[in-house]
Order: sequence, then C-alpha cells, then structure tokens
Amino acid sequence: MQNVRYIDHTGDAGIVVQAASPVELFRDCAFAMFQIIYPGQIDDNTQHHTIALAAPDDEQLLVNWLSELNYLFHTRQFLLSSISRLSISGPSLAAAVTGDLVDRTRYGFIREIKAVTYHQLYIKKINELWEAQVIFDL
Repeated sequence: MQNVRYIDHTGDAGIVVQAASPVELFRDCAFAMFQIIYPGQIDDNTQHHTIALAAPDDEQLLVNWLSELNYLFHTRQFLLSSISRLSISGPSLAAAVTGDLVDRTRYGFIREIKAVTYHQLYIKKINELWEAQVIFDL
C-alpha cells in the first residue's frame, strides 16, 4: 500500500497511514497491521467475523478496532484478508471481516503483536487527507 509508511521503533513496530476518509484510514490501518503480522498475501476467506465497537474518541476507537482484530488473531488464529463492510458513525464502528486460519506450514513465519499501544498515537486531518500513527508492541 502506497499510503502506508512502516516505522522501526525500539522493540516495536509502527505505521503511519494516510487516507481520504476515516473509514479508509481505519481499513488501511487494519491491513497495515496484518502486513506486520504476515507480510504476504492471504487468499482464503474461510473465516468470517462481525465486529461492533464504541469509544469516546477517534484514537480510542482506532485502538479498539486494531486490538479486536489482534484479539481474533491470538484467540481464533485469524489472518485478515478482506473487509467487506466497515462503517464509522460518531463513536461507533461496525465491520464484517474475512480471512484465513493461521497455518504455519502454509504461511511460514508469523510475527505476533502483543498490543496496540497509545504511545505516539494520533489521528489528524492534514489538508484533504486523514493521517494516523500507531505503534505496536511486538
């Protein structure tokens, strides 16, 4: 993705993402996070999950969204391949995601993200683009 810049951070990894809208920003942050977990293509769509979240502000909503996807990775061995529905309305987010199960013989090395952090987290609008920075604890 051309709108994503990956950040090396001491013992961690991070992303800076730019997008035309908040929905695109949240979508691209999710895909960028899974590129850190597994930097290859996930083709199968055998797993389906719906997500509904709320938070008091955009930054907390982004952390909750990415944390929920990371939770699915850790508890259900879920690798994200597509987002078929994503809507953000005020403090709420609803999504339908699909992906594949982790198969280390098929996918090889997979990096685990321990947590989505608040360290240096921001979402801001710069001219016509939305930008977010997120640091992940590896």
